[in-house]
Amino acid sequence: GFSVVAPELAVPGKTTAVLVTLHGPASLQPLNVTVRLLADPAEDVQRDHIIETTQEIKGHGILPLDVPSDAAGAYLLRTSVNCTEDEKDCDLQSTSQMRLVGPVRDVIIRPARHAYRPGETLSFWLLALDHDLQIAAGAVGTVSVKDPADTKISYWDQIPLDEGVKAFTLPLSEYASIGRWLIHVDVDGNEFTAPFDVAPGVGGSLPDVAAAEEHYVELRFGREMRRRYKPGLPFSGKVEAMSTEKSVRVRVKVYDNTTSIYSQDIEITNGEGTFVVPAIMADSDVIALQ
Repeated sequence: GFSVVAPELAVPGKTTAVLVTLHGPASLQPLNVTVRLLADPAEDVQRDHIIETTQEIKGHGILPLDVPSDAAGAYLLRTSVNCTEDEKDCDLQSTSQMRLVGPVRDVIIRPARHAYRPGETLSFWLLALDHDLQIAAGAVGTVSVKDPADTKISYWDQIPLDEGVKAFTLPLSEYASIGRWLIHVDVDGNEFTAPFDVAPGVGGSLPDVAAAEEHYVELRFGREMRRRYKPGLPFSGKVEAMSTEKSVRVRVKVYDNTTSIYSQDIEITNGEGTFVVPAIMADSDVIALQ
């Protein structure tokens, strides 16, 4: 027997993993397994990419598949064994579909207020993030504002989204339709929306969130790091930050159980910052980072 576990989505320019497990007698001896990513013929689009990797496994193994940064659309993932240079000689074991997503993971859309009166000016900002939660490089999108009847009241085309926070304003008509409106962003066919309401007697106050004053920060430790370490030995680490600010000050704390025994402030100006923790003695067997 033969089983394959693979993601349905992959990101161009990244490495995805395919888990192959052999069952029965085939699992007792090493076997060459080939994974190929081919254009889905159902899309009727000519693509030159033939992405493949071959690895010898016994019992089970994980095959890394490097997806080119310029690949896009729907593909077929074919897993074969005993391949030669001629694909026709392969013993095809499984076929599954895989779609390559665009470079933008999410677009954060923030209207200054959640409700407006007819005749007021709508203000909002947006921020496009890639799959590493960094500013999406090279991303271009269209921005529109739709009324409750799904009619586009305003439209901005070919907006570069790789410049950080983008702010927009739109004066609403005195006769603007009452109801739920949508701010709509389209990037490579992926849609992102945020609602706001238009109604008489609402709005007219300070913004719920001032577009120019809202601060967005997301932090995480470097992927190669552990979160728990042995005391008595120095170690270094990295903090990654995605923020609307040019500079972010972050405090890293070291805990012995629930007690903070060391802290260090680092300044992050280019998306990441490094820190070094000296040798620290502790009562517990491990110390934790926060």
